[in-house]
Amino acid sequence: MKLTSTLDIENRYLEANSDIKYHELFKNKQQILGRKVLHFGSLAGWPHTIARVSREMGIDAENVVHVYKDVLDLDRKLPYDAAIFTDSDWYASKVLKTARFLLDCPKKYSIVHYHSTNLLHREIHFLLEGPYLRKNKLPMVLSLGGGDARLDGDAKSRNKYYYKEPSFLHDLRVKLRWLSWSKNIAVCATDPEMALIASNYFEEVNIFRQPVELRLFPFFPPSETQEDPLVLHVPTNPQVKGTEHIVRAVENLHKKGLKFRFQMVRQLTQTQFFNTLSHCDIYVDELRCGGHGMTAVESMAMGKPTISYIRDDLVDKYPSDLPIVNANPDTIEEVLERLILDSKMRNLIGVASRQYVEKYHDAKIIMEDLSRVYLKLLNS
Repeated sequence: MKLTSTLDIENRYLEANSDIKYHELFKNKQQILGRKVLHFGSLAGWPHTIARVSREMGIDAENVVHVYKDVLDLDRKLPYDAAIFTDSDWYASKVLKTARFLLDCPKKYSIVHYHSTNLLHREIHFLLEGPYLRKNKLPMVLSLGGGDARLDGDAKSRNKYYYKEPSFLHDLRVKLRWLSWSKNIAVCATDPEMALIASNYFEEVNIFRQPVELRLFPFFPPSETQEDPLVLHVPTNPQVKGTEHIVRAVENLHKKGLKFRFQMVRQLTQTQFFNTLSHCDIYVDELRCGGHGMTAVESMAMGKPTISYIRDDLVDKYPSDLPIVNANPDTIEEVLERLILDSKMRNLIGVASRQYVEKYHDAKIIMEDLSRVYLKLLNS
C-alpha cells in the first residue's frame, strides 16, 4: 500500500482550494523550517518592500545587497536590510565575505529570490553558486527589471523607438546570462516584456508585478478644477526615458499658449521623489522602452495620470484595465495636450490608476502570489 506523505496532502489541498491564503501556509512552513526568505538585490527598492511586507505578514524575510550603490550618478537612498560588504573593503575582503555569505545560505534561508542579480557573476551562476544552492536543496527564484536582461536586437526589432542600437557582444553576454541562470533556478517571475525572453529559457515563468505599500502613497488625484496643471518628469536616465522628446513637446505646447507648469528634476532621494510626485497633476514616465516600470506604479498609486509607452505587442499582456496613458516620441505632444486641456479626464484617470494599483500591485497581494510559488518549490 502506498503511504500518502504530508507533502502529497498539502499539494492536493493547494490544488483544490483556490481561495486559500497561501501566505498562511507558507508562514507555517517557514516556522517549521526555521529559516528566512532571502531577497537579494536592490532593484528599484522593491526587494526591500517585499521583505518588509513579508515580515508584517508573519513570514521571516530579509533583503540583502552586495553593497549599497544606485544606478548611474543617482543616490536615491533606496532601503535595504543588510549589505555583505562596504565600499571601503579591500577587493579580497569583498570576495571572502561574499563566499562566506554564499556558504551560509543553506543554514539561514529556505528560498533565495534573486532580483536582477546574484551573489557571484551572473554569467557564471551555473558553475558554482547555482549548483551549490541546488545541491543543498535551496530553491531559487529570479525576477528582473529590464536593462540587465534585455536583448537589444530583439527589443529593436519589436520597438522602433528603442533607445539603443543592437550590439552583438552585448546580446551575447545577456544570452549567456539567461543560460547561466536557467540551469539551476527553477522559476522566473518577471514583467510581461521580460517574460517573452524568459519563456525561451525557463520551464516556468510567472508574471511578477512591481509591489508597493499603499500606506506610503497617499491618494492625491488631480483636481477637476485645476486650470494650469503641473506636469512632472523625473528622468533617472534621460536617454531611456526619452526626455528630449518630452521637453520638445512641452516647449511646443507652451508656444501654442497652453496654460500648464512643467517640472523636471533628477537628483532626488526616494523620499524627496514621493513628496514631489504628490504635488503633480500629470506624470510623464518614459517613451522608449515599451513597458512600464516601478516609477509608473508609484505614480499611479498616488492617483496621478501617468504617461508611458507600452509596446503594441505587450498591450494585451497587461490587465485590460491598465490606465496608463500610452504615448511614444511621435505622439507625446498630442497626448500631453489632451490631458492638459481636460481636467475631468485627468481626475478620472487618476482615480482609475489608484484602483488599478490596489487591485494588482498591493505588496500584500504580490506576496500572496509569491507564497504560492514558494510553497510549490518547497513541496517539489
